[in-house]
Amino acid sequence: MLFNRISGLVSVVITNYNHAQYIVECLDSIKNQTYKNIEIIIVDDASTDNSVEVINKWIETNKKSLQEQDLIIFTSLPRNLGFAGAVSLGFFLARGEFIACQDSDDLSHPKRIEEQIKFLKKNTEVHVIGTNYSTFEDNYANAKPAKNWLNYGIDNVKELYSKGGHCVSYGTILFQGKLFDKYGGLTRRLTGAEDYEFITKLLSTGVDNLPDKLYYYRIHSKQRSHEFYNEKSNNINFDHIRVLLTMDSMNIGGTETHVLTLATELIRVGISVVILSNKGVLYEDFTKLGCTIYTMQFPLTIIDSKSSAIVYKDKIKKIIKSEGINVIHAHQSPSGALCIDVAKDLNIPCVFTVHGLYYHDIAADRLSKSTKVISVSEPVFDWLQDFNVPSIVIPNGIDFNTFYPRVSTNIREQLQVPEDAMVVLYASRMAWGKINICENVIRVCRDLRNIEKMNIHTFIIGDGPGFNEIKNTTDRINNASKEKFIHLFGERTNMINFYSNCDCVVGTGRVGLEAMACSKPLIATGNQGYFGLLTIDNFQEAWRIYFADHKASKINNAHFLYEDLSYIYKNKNSIKEIGKASSEWSRNIFDIRKTTQEIIKVYKSAIQEIMD
Repeated sequence: MLFNRISGLVSVVITNYNHAQYIVECLDSIKNQTYKNIEIIIVDDASTDNSVEVINKWIETNKKSLQEQDLIIFTSLPRNLGFAGAVSLGFFLARGEFIACQDSDDLSHPKRIEEQIKFLKKNTEVHVIGTNYSTFEDNYANAKPAKNWLNYGIDNVKELYSKGGHCVSYGTILFQGKLFDKYGGLTRRLTGAEDYEFITKLLSTGVDNLPDKLYYYRIHSKQRSHEFYNEKSNNINFDHIRVLLTMDSMNIGGTETHVLTLATELIRVGISVVILSNKGVLYEDFTKLGCTIYTMQFPLTIIDSKSSAIVYKDKIKKIIKSEGINVIHAHQSPSGALCIDVAKDLNIPCVFTVHGLYYHDIAADRLSKSTKVISVSEPVFDWLQDFNVPSIVIPNGIDFNTFYPRVSTNIREQLQVPEDAMVVLYASRMAWGKINICENVIRVCRDLRNIEKMNIHTFIIGDGPGFNEIKNTTDRINNASKEKFIHLFGERTNMINFYSNCDCVVGTGRVGLEAMACSKPLIATGNQGYFGLLTIDNFQEAWRIYFADHKASKINNAHFLYEDLSYIYKNKNSIKEIGKASSEWSRNIFDIRKTTQEIIKVYKSAIQEIMD
């Protein structure tokens, strides 16, 4: 946009294709709005009926009754652009501070725009507002309430869309014009659901619905389908899904552990799994799955050399063809970027799971080429929206048969940890901001022992570039103490053993999920900041920010950790109930059996999209 939008003006964009018999009623409903500061933009998408003649006649008859004659813009396209193209052209022509959508076969209540503008001005956190609606066939006076599928409240709307749901009717929305200037219009990325995709990319700006029925949706045989694009695929029965799970390596980390857990469950439910990755610490665990594994030494960064990329892609194509793969599921950037390109070349779907906010190397230009994108949390969903990448939130799953409440003392006994000592466990890759968090844990536990005289021991698990730094800190503090109380273990795969030997866990991400599954009280602190002790009252809030690893409202301050660990120590018995509650709550959301079924739905939807 090279001009300033006109303050207070609402641009009503109406696209039409072969609705000559309905368009006059539609236009009349806009002309009769109680909110008068409007312009009407009509885009006829190369209709083959007499729509153009009908529209021109309406304009000639009604232009004098409008405040200004130049507030009607009519464009008749020489060839059909399709729904997305016609709507986007209409948005481009809009000059108003606000843009309202309107389907050419539907009607708007006279007070629709007035009520929507009133709502936006009163609720400044909302930038897109839809309305409830009624349906009719011949006469809108006989309109009936629509089925109750809408949702209300910014957070509720966003949560439903993040799970792949749909709760805003496109024809009813009115939004701030600056959103089009920033995000663009409709795309053809989701054929048949262009309007759905448009709404999803505006979710981060604040989308809501009015409960008032201010729109009349006409039921007839030629209407454009408004059904959510992937519902049909969920009912398709594919005889055999053969999925290629790809990642950069089999080292220990949240992503790699998730892929191992997912592969196990996919195989259990009858999905054929092939794995492509470089070897790593978890390689032996992957071989126990009994599925075919191909190893490839992927680079640490995205390949810039076209010739080098071709070599990798040819190898991947060979694997896909020989294994009869019909869907790829990628998880990390270097390997995933190659697989996205290969999938395009072979015309098979590629599903990509984004596990955090660190995919900058492919977010802007590669991820949008995936058939489907899964985000593991709401903050990741929001982050992808900034790159115009639609996704569905499916959390990483936990096998509750592997991680469950149990008490062991073998490690404590081996280390001669006193029976009455409280053991604090911290586990993470020793890199990025996690190094600072680990040092906070070590120093806070030292201070609680020295100042509060609390009998605390600390288990530190993990490896990475910052390991030596952590080891030096640990050695220095242990040497200054009368008793070794910080126990550094390095990389470990038998985490259930350590959870069962501790009293509480400090961590985030997958460690947090595993700790909750084991009924351990969790203090959530991650890359983005500090959340604190999870309780029955804040579980949902903690999940919304992925336990401070993807979003946080507080910084990682040692004072917060000091207070929370002190509280746990002083309330050891009652705090166990929090651990039990967290196990029950986490099972409802993070059970691998549940999340895998959601992922299989995405596989089916992706396959269907390619078939269409």
